[in-house]
Formats: sequence, C-alpha cells, structure tokens
Amino acid sequence: MALLEIDELSVAFDTEGETVTVVDKVGFEVEPGETLGIVGESGCGKSVTALSIMGLLPKPSGRVQGGDIRFRGESLPSLPPERMREIRGNRIAMIFQEPMTALNPVHRVGRQLAETYALHQGDLPDEAVYRRTLGLLEQVGIPAPEQRLREYPHQLSGGMRQRVMIAMALASKPDILIADEPTTALDVTIQAQILELLRDLQRETGMAIIFITHDLGVIAELCSRVVVMYAGRVAEQAPIERLFAHPVHPYTRGLLASIPRLEDEPKTMLTTIPGVVPSIEELPSGCRFANRCPYVKDLCNRDAPELVSAARGHQVACHRWREVDAGALEQWGT
Repeated sequence: MALLEIDELSVAFDTEGETVTVVDKVGFEVEPGETLGIVGESGCGKSVTALSIMGLLPKPSGRVQGGDIRFRGESLPSLPPERMREIRGNRIAMIFQEPMTALNPVHRVGRQLAETYALHQGDLPDEAVYRRTLGLLEQVGIPAPEQRLREYPHQLSGGMRQRVMIAMALASKPDILIADEPTTALDVTIQAQILELLRDLQRETGMAIIFITHDLGVIAELCSRVVVMYAGRVAEQAPIERLFAHPVHPYTRGLLASIPRLEDEPKTMLTTIPGVVPSIEELPSGCRFANRCPYVKDLCNRDAPELVSAARGHQVACHRWREVDAGALEQWGT
C-alpha cells in the first residue's frame, strides 16, 4: 500500500461572485522512502495541493470539493480536527517557502523548537527537550547550536532560518516531509547545501519527501518521480529518468526546452513557452494548455483530456498522445 494516496482531489475557493475550482481531479501516490517532485509554473496548484494534504486550506473560503487524500489508508478530509492535529506536524510535516514568515519573529529559536515537542510529546521534561532541540540543530548543520537557540529569527541568515524550519519539521520524525519551494529565496550555494541536507536526512530517517518547485533542475537533482501540473491539473507524471528522456506533454517539453544548456550558443535568446497561464476565473472547459499549445486542435478546446498511460509508470493528459504510436515517441513533435 502507498504511504499517501491523492485520489482525484478537487479544491475550490469561494470568491465574491462565484466558486472557483483551483485544483481539479489531481491524483498521485507517494511510496515509503521515495522523493516525489511536483513541478509547474506559479499558480498551477502545487501549494494548494500541499495545504490540502496538511488540512491547512484557508477557512471558510477554501475546501476540498471532491476526491480523497488517504494517509496509510486513513481518509484525511473526513477526520475530526483532534485526529488531524495528531497527524499534522507529527506524521506529515511541512517546510514552507519563506522561513521568515513561518517563524515567529518575537520568540527565540529554542522556544519555537520546544513548542514542537510540547504539541506532540507534552510529557517530556525540560532538560530532555533542551537536549533534543540542541541535537536537531546539530543534525541540520547549524554551527554553534547553543547560541542559535537563544537567538531570534531575524538574527539568522536565510539559509540558517530554513535549516531551523527543517529541524522543526523533523522533530517528530515524520513519515512524509512536504517541502514547498524551500530553496526559492536562497542563493545557489545555499540551495545546494539545503538539497544535500535533505538527501542526507532522508537516508538517515527513511522518510518520504514531496518536493514542490518550479525548477526542473532541482527536480532532477533530488527526485525519483515527478508530477507536472498545469493550471490546477496533472499534465504528466513519470519516473524522473523517463520524463527527461521521453517527455510527452507539450507543456513538459516546453519546460525542458527552456532550461539553458552548456552546448547552447552563447548570448542567444532562451526558449520560452508563448502565452500565459489562464486565470482561475477564466479556465477553459477543454485542455487548459490549449491556448499555448503548438499542436492544438478543435477537440482540445472542447474536451478536457484524461490522464492515460503512455508507458509503464508514465501517464499523460493529452489528446494528441492518443494519435501517436508509443514506438515513435522520440520523433513526436519534432
């Protein structure tokens, strides 16, 4: 059995005039110990999917409209709040994109780490909590941990604040760690350190990781499988090696073509995907990539494509894929 199962998840938000579905029938699974990447442009539904898993959708405007989220076979949306609090932060933890807004600016780092133990292991004596918080900071590679416990978030660098967030997430030894673009605000050197830290921690603890990003380079570095999202739907999902070698969906191919390569001629224009993502108030009824797709047909504007199998472990939502022989995949669209 998969550790986490997302089954046709739909999430809606109530706006002033209407109800808007921002995540539409998204589905994927997370196996124990694996690293799953979720990639896509801003606004494609990555973070909303993560917040749905954590039960942290803004209330009362946001809600799970359909589908299910199952953790070890237990349906999370139907759980009472008390049971969900036992799972959130304990069995499923999350690192947020901007640590400066996630950490409380008026409390010292040590107190915020200690609160994690108070919530999930309230019977621990103070001395044990101190030793564990100190050990967590050492585990995530923060120098002079005794000093850092006494400091406030604004006294730490961006990389250190992100390491504190990782330490807080690891306090209860979760089964799943959701990392929502944890390296976006960091420079390249610190990004590499954080990615290496996550890899090391995963080897030590055996936890699964859901890594959310817009950077396919980071996905290639860290993940074993990837889900490509576009405008609230899954466009394609596959093992990482297959996705990079044989991308099927035009959006995936566009993302990969936009990555700069060493063999490219210097000072030439980067490849881009023309057009813009449709707004959530004006989502088309057919394929949501139709207005940017070079292969669009009338069928694409009428009917939304279903997620179908392109190969073992490889799924794609594209009408054109049905017209293409799997054996000619390398030549398709060139």
